[in-house]
Amino acid sequence: MYAYLRVVAGPDQGRIFNLVDGTTLSIGRAENSDTRLKDTTACRLHCELRCQGSDFQLVDLESVSGTFVDGQKIQERALRHGEEFQVGNTRLKLFSSAIGQTQHLVEAQKLEEVEKSAYELKIRPDENVLTGTMVSHYELGPILIRGRFGTVYQARNTRDGKEVDINVLHADFIKDEANLQRFTRVMKAAVGLHHPNLVAVCGAGKQGQTWWFAREHVEGEQLTKLMERLGTGKKINWRYALNVGVQIAGALQALHEKQILHRNVSPESILIRKQDKVAKLGELMMAKVVDGTQAKAPSRPGELVGNVAYMAPERTRDDTDVDIRADIYSLGATLYTLLTGRPPFEGKTLVETVTKIRQDDPIPPKRYQDSIPDEFQDAVEKMLAKRPEMRYQTPAAAARALQRVAKEQAEAADPGKSALLRRTSQPGDGEKHPAAADPSKSAFVRVPSQPGPARGGPGGR
Repeated sequence: MYAYLRVVAGPDQGRIFNLVDGTTLSIGRAENSDTRLKDTTACRLHCELRCQGSDFQLVDLESVSGTFVDGQKIQERALRHGEEFQVGNTRLKLFSSAIGQTQHLVEAQKLEEVEKSAYELKIRPDENVLTGTMVSHYELGPILIRGRFGTVYQARNTRDGKEVDINVLHADFIKDEANLQRFTRVMKAAVGLHHPNLVAVCGAGKQGQTWWFAREHVEGEQLTKLMERLGTGKKINWRYALNVGVQIAGALQALHEKQILHRNVSPESILIRKQDKVAKLGELMMAKVVDGTQAKAPSRPGELVGNVAYMAPERTRDDTDVDIRADIYSLGATLYTLLTGRPPFEGKTLVETVTKIRQDDPIPPKRYQDSIPDEFQDAVEKMLAKRPEMRYQTPAAAARALQRVAKEQAEAADPGKSALLRRTSQPGDGEKHPAAADPSKSAFVRVPSQPGPARGGPGGR
């Protein structure tokens, strides 16, 4: 949940005051107030707004002119989403994602990062942002991230009440016609693409001079943070890494079938959803459509854009003619990092790192985690082959190889149960494994029996 006050009338019109759960916002023009209003008709400490979960209590502090809601002078009153109140000549409006108790709305929990960000703001105004405005049918909330290509806002879909993330592109990015062309082509291909392991793109467009796209809001954490939290020396148990590999290979196959090259697969671009530990691939801002027409990459000649440690050798030379096999390499580099706690190649300088990517062989992952099955190590090393023709040629082929490893290991762990499953399962049935509630204990979440094409409908299920 997020909440904030926006000044809709008065000398401070347009200012935003973020509201933090469990705190009280003091409203007035005094220096020690949380708002420091410019309105001279407001008292130094005029009123306060107490925030507790989805409850907001407005309390007048014995002000001279009074605090008004709907034209009525109040001493204390509960406020709801969309209601306004007035202090002096200033009118403020409450915005909250907790809008009533209607059952069709999805109640969202705050990400740890959002909570931390809100706390650090200490309820001070967030100037020169779009918070509180509408983009298409999305109401923008607080800023989540300021990235290389745009600013990401937590937002609410006013049609169904669901939370989404809105990425508003930076002006410097969209003023380059080649970047804008590449962005629009990727969005046209990605909107409507639903796969359980992709962060869905809900919509995209232009409003005035603002280019934006909406994506599924995922409650969870980046794979890098999970490694730090649950890994041993930042290494993740090979069973969990294997499961992530199957899922992300399926996501890449769905993009491949839409002729989308991701170009940014790394632990930072993978989210682990909190509710079921499903891995979801996001970060499409560097993607491009490879359908035979030219679409310039977001870089200049000689410039490497993205996480170099996960780049295929061919991408370090010329990013123009790369294909899906470069994404397969990046998936292999990501799995290598999960298994070993470090990328396959690291150098003290960019030049040294690139040289190693082009020339060196990676240290076998079993040197870091000796319980890794040989077949899994072989699959990762095949993805990391220097020459694209030596890798798996499609993400589906990589997924099948990883699934074979999972099946063989399951049979080895419990031959009787595996035989029973083979007798009772129907052709095409997906295999189900215990939920991966704790990656450090190596359980599996659901692994589809075939990567297959992307499916329609919300979440792809």
